[in-house]
Amino acid sequence: AEVVYEIKDSVDYIVGSEETEPGDGYTYNTFLGPVVARPTMTPREVGKQTVDAYSDHYDSIRQGYTQALARGGAAVTNLLPVTNAFTDAVMAAGEKELAKSARDAALSFAIEENKDLYDFTRRVVEGSQNADVKAKGQALMNYITGTLVLHNRTRDSQGGYWSGPVQYTLAKGMAAYFPNASLGAGYTDLAWAKASKWDEFVVWLNN
Repeated sequence: AEVVYEIKDSVDYIVGSEETEPGDGYTYNTFLGPVVARPTMTPREVGKQTVDAYSDHYDSIRQGYTQALARGGAAVTNLLPVTNAFTDAVMAAGEKELAKSARDAALSFAIEENKDLYDFTRRVVEGSQNADVKAKGQALMNYITGTLVLHNRTRDSQGGYWSGPVQYTLAKGMAAYFPNASLGAGYTDLAWAKASKWDEFVVWLNN
């Protein structure tokens, strides 16, 4: 969320991975070949082609991954009010312990404090006893999968020498910062932190 909000006014579409890219990186040959063959592709089509080429490659070698195409511009701007409405509802309901357990259980990535926003919200909604939290959380989940993220592909990791299995299929294409203590240096300088209430929410979680 922090990254897409920072660049939202510069692009119409954003392709990215919540998880760190595997060692093979982007498959530029299978990504760019179809673009060269059909240079009239729209930006949205190029974005989808990027996601699919990347995903097809890692599927072929059975390696876990995440990759998504999201809208830029107004779609990212409008993520802010639905996120604020949800975090306001959680704080108003006083469901701090539920939110902490959801944060701790939510799908995380190579950077442990980077967690899938949809998965966190889903866990809060499923555990909440508050109707407003449930409604605002469902609205945020619907916004992520119905408006913001246009194309999302994932594959579970079976784990290996350095790590255990990871259920990447829980990822819906948009992560957020969940510090376990104080905010990292420079976080409050980000556009997302300045415009949203996310920094206040994660500080509340840790107090």
